[in-house]
Amino acid sequence: MLILAKILITFLTVLLLAKVAERMSPRHAGLLAGFPLGTAIALYFFGWQQGADFAAESAVYTLSGLSSAICLAFGYWLVIRRLPALRWLPLAMLSGFGCFFAASYLLQYLPPVPGLSLAVVAAAIMLFRTLFRHIPETHIDNEAAPQNRLSQLLAGKTATLLFRASIATASILLITALADVLGPARAGLLAAFPVSFFPLILILHISHGARVLSCTIKHYPDGIGALAVYALAVVHLYPALGLHAGTAVSLLCSVIYLLLYGQIRAYRQKS
Repeated sequence: MLILAKILITFLTVLLLAKVAERMSPRHAGLLAGFPLGTAIALYFFGWQQGADFAAESAVYTLSGLSSAICLAFGYWLVIRRLPALRWLPLAMLSGFGCFFAASYLLQYLPPVPGLSLAVVAAAIMLFRTLFRHIPETHIDNEAAPQNRLSQLLAGKTATLLFRASIATASILLITALADVLGPARAGLLAAFPVSFFPLILILHISHGARVLSCTIKHYPDGIGALAVYALAVVHLYPALGLHAGTAVSLLCSVIYLLLYGQIRAYRQKS
């Protein structure tokens, strides 16, 4: 029953935002990739299986571990900026995973202090925004999309949705299954894995090429702010409100952040 709940919840939540990259610009896709889909689901099931206190403790490490998620995108980008051809996709994945787990390994030794974890992810956001600032802006052009066997397999909307939801669901099942074995620190770091953004990376690379993907990666650090707000809210709200109410209010905090961020960004562009 619990496994079925994980599958259904993950599939439904991923499908809600699965068409973002197709309907909006790569910049907005990068921003909304920070919406706490995978992290929220992982921490929720941590609380369901191990208790709200376990999930709250894990969220402290998830907060700092969000910098590992940016490292994954950075590692992938390091490859595609010089080797954009699709045949180098396995190398890009290996580079991304290597950066994620290397950063997570170091972060597990960080003291479980929410303020320190917040400072770490804030520093990572600023650092990678600087590193990515020279990536040119671009837009999705379906006519210029690369033609290959993989892109043909993902050409249908249903195939794309199933591909993304399947990877996300498999990731959630693995992360939550390992929670009891890993303990709150390592489980929390693993919960920071970009469950929603990683399959989006693969889809964009396969279907639209390295330039569109690079532009989306450029704006990914901005979207991480919503995840940081969510993880920080879980740290304080799960012990106070419990699992269900704490999840709802934490998601609300994340949505408010995204709305405010969007308004601030629009104001700056006008001025």
